[in-house]
Amino acid sequence: MPPAERDSWNSAALRLFDDKYSLIMTGPRNHPDWRDDVISVLERKVEDPRGWASLDWDRENEQRLAEYGRAFPFRSPAREALAENLHKITVDSATHLIVAMTDDWFNVKNIPHFTERQEELLADARTLLSRFGSTPTCYTTSISARTTHHPDFFEKTSAGVGFTDFTMDLGLVVLSEAEVGVFWSFNAI
Repeated sequence: MPPAERDSWNSAALRLFDDKYSLIMTGPRNHPDWRDDVISVLERKVEDPRGWASLDWDRENEQRLAEYGRAFPFRSPAREALAENLHKITVDSATHLIVAMTDDWFNVKNIPHFTERQEELLADARTLLSRFGSTPTCYTTSISARTTHHPDFFEKTSAGVGFTDFTMDLGLVVLSEAEVGVFWSFNAI
């Protein structure tokens, strides 16, 4: 990939999530069931196939990872739990979800100067999703997506089914034919 695309991805990821307890990682699609690829990312078994930025607050905390397991802060991720709790959404909803995930309570109304910054935030979210091609497949743990593929995450974002022991967590999985992206935000209060 051209350096400009890598630099755009890295900059967008940092602008959106650098000061938010989150996990932004991409791994290769190596398994027949993409959920196994998600588990490989969550367990930190794979690296970004392009060498682009990953945001992982716990990667260097060897003591915590040794105590709680390589998937910390996740409770033993399992294919069955992912199959049951990841709901398909549109790319447009995924774009809005990424923006909502930058707030601790997943509420865009809490983002400072949101109205003035909305287009800038959406542009960064689109940059993150663009690496997965023009037609990525997106899934979220948000219960807002249980009944519709196009939830309005700017109106209301429900927390996800808890995959951690934190107060709340919310996940987004994005698939292309070659890669799986994992975007997860935590409210660890």
